[in-house]
Amino acid sequence: MYPLPDALKKAVPWWVKITGKVVLSRLPLSPRIWHRVGLFSPGEMRSPAYAVSVFQRHFRQAGAAGAGFRYLELGPGGSMATALVAWAHGAGGGYLVDTEPMVPYATTVYQDLLSRLAADGASRDLAPLMACSDSESMLRAAHATYLEEGLQSLRGLRSEDVDFLFSHAVLEHVPRKSFAEICGEFYRILKPGGTASHVVDFQDHLGGSLHNLRFSERLWEAPWFARRSGFYTNRLRYSDMLEHFERAGFKVDVMDVNHWSTLPLPRHALHVDFQNRTKDDLHIAGAHFRLTKRE
Repeated sequence: MYPLPDALKKAVPWWVKITGKVVLSRLPLSPRIWHRVGLFSPGEMRSPAYAVSVFQRHFRQAGAAGAGFRYLELGPGGSMATALVAWAHGAGGGYLVDTEPMVPYATTVYQDLLSRLAADGASRDLAPLMACSDSESMLRAAHATYLEEGLQSLRGLRSEDVDFLFSHAVLEHVPRKSFAEICGEFYRILKPGGTASHVVDFQDHLGGSLHNLRFSERLWEAPWFARRSGFYTNRLRYSDMLEHFERAGFKVDVMDVNHWSTLPLPRHALHVDFQNRTKDDLHIAGAHFRLTKRE
């Protein structure tokens, strides 16, 4: 079975995608089958180039995270790739936190990643990891822990335990009711002076528009609708995110912002709750935030 071509996915109207996902998510098929056909996919972390580029983009924002640093990734997408990349960059260990179990990728996926890291001039010897015969032993060798209970997992971590944490196109999927607590947990877990780096995608994840803003909160947050069907976003806008980060205590720097030149939907097509939002809140399609815990 082969994933659906991107061009075909983009050609499908948003309302067909919603209807199809609501129906398909009710079928008694395993996540592995959905991943193989490109639906409800856990992400692109199987690509060594992608895994390395994502980590390095966020790691650069960590500034002076020295050898032996500890890290946390929120939303690794079922992959342990970040654990290997972080180890190659001198990490002492860390956490991968998601809401689903680790996807059982073939060991060759991670061997390819390790080979790339070695070729790129990793800061430490990767031979012990390359000698591992399975993913679980690689994870242990990298002194990393994969946790799969989301917010509950964060609550169980020690305060001031990590130097650096990040997420990549993940925060928009955190349930709206949990977002403030997630930010508070980030602040608690980081060491004083520690840094968080988050790339947030404010698009609808139905085709790169704002179709998710067409719906009332009551329908969108209904347990049977978006959250169960694989297209949920919390619909927090740019100003909402800034407010949550600042309330948690962080110093916030906005490193990058992507705008739509014109609004992808007319305001009258949005639900009344969103029609009067500011231009920034509706025109910003994505942003990169750097959060610093004050010393």
